[in-house]
Amino acid sequence: MSAIRRVAVVGCGGMGRHHLQVLAELEGFDTVALCDVSTEALQRSGQEYGIDGQYTDIEAMLDKAQPDIVVVGTQTRHHHGPTVAALRRGVSVLCEKPISIDLVEADEMVEAARASGAKLAINQQNHVNPAVVKARQMIDAGAIGDIIMVRGRNKHGRKSGNEFTEMGTHVTDMMMVMGGTPVWVSGTVTWEGRAAEVGDIMEAKQMSPKDRDSGLVVGERALGQYGFAGGILGEIQFLGYDKTNGDNYGVDILGSEGQLAVRATGTLPGGLWHLPRTMEGSPADFGDWQAVDIGEVNGRQNTMVHMYRAFAQAVEADVEPPGSGAEGRMAFEMILGIYQSHREGGRRVPLPLVDRRHPLKAWQSEAK
Repeated sequence: MSAIRRVAVVGCGGMGRHHLQVLAELEGFDTVALCDVSTEALQRSGQEYGIDGQYTDIEAMLDKAQPDIVVVGTQTRHHHGPTVAALRRGVSVLCEKPISIDLVEADEMVEAARASGAKLAINQQNHVNPAVVKARQMIDAGAIGDIIMVRGRNKHGRKSGNEFTEMGTHVTDMMMVMGGTPVWVSGTVTWEGRAAEVGDIMEAKQMSPKDRDSGLVVGERALGQYGFAGGILGEIQFLGYDKTNGDNYGVDILGSEGQLAVRATGTLPGGLWHLPRTMEGSPADFGDWQAVDIGEVNGRQNTMVHMYRAFAQAVEADVEPPGSGAEGRMAFEMILGIYQSHREGGRRVPLPLVDRRHPLKAWQSEAK
């Protein structure tokens, strides 16, 4: 990077503090301001990280702190306001995932970036995970032939309704890196052993009081299927297991001549494996999987660092950043499309979605 970037962080809760920790150890970035509606949270974070610029109003912060980059680390319901405020002033934004509470807000965020020329990226940091990048390079080099299917894998530990927004867009983003642009989605959602109904819709905090506020949710288990441009198929499962398993989190890429398996977190070493043949094979053949050297021993632990560096480079080069606003919006749209398909009986629904309202809110409205 050619200059030190002045950074302002909006939201001093759990994710905001995680960003502050990363920024404190990252060369080329100077955190000059904090913004939060809670003065207690402001003072605590300001004292811990030595940041005197503390604001409860986003406009005042933008006026006085003059940041180059705004990091939005609030709960999902509060992504839209500070993001649009910064973008309209020409300040680039790195916003936490999912992009917003619904597609109406997401559209406004993407349009604000387009109109001002400022950059918007959604912190789906596995977009630049070294294992994901290496997998894409191997695909482009023909290591597994033509891609047939991309299978998304979740950490679990949540009912599907919460996992949709807390981890789901990370997975759909990785699926898009491998599969390209999705053109349709089909989905089904269950609750208490039956197809989820409109009366089962609730707020995320009602489904899981300890989780983040990500708006309306429904269901404990769900399945989504996708068609990508070029005929590649996709599948994602939300099975609602109580226990979290980071070793399951990532994507599988099934090709005509082999397979790749990416694991973005967990205890497994590395993060990328190659199977130089098709199909899963018998249990006796599982030893055929080969670990791939991704060039960074701790690559999976540094994905936030990779994201910040890639974002700053994109801002300087005036190019779209990895995990751009448009990509983050589609990752979210792939999730909401499962709801839309479910309420339409599981039929294939074209992407992008025609109705930009939240599918669950529209379902509730039409059921009255």
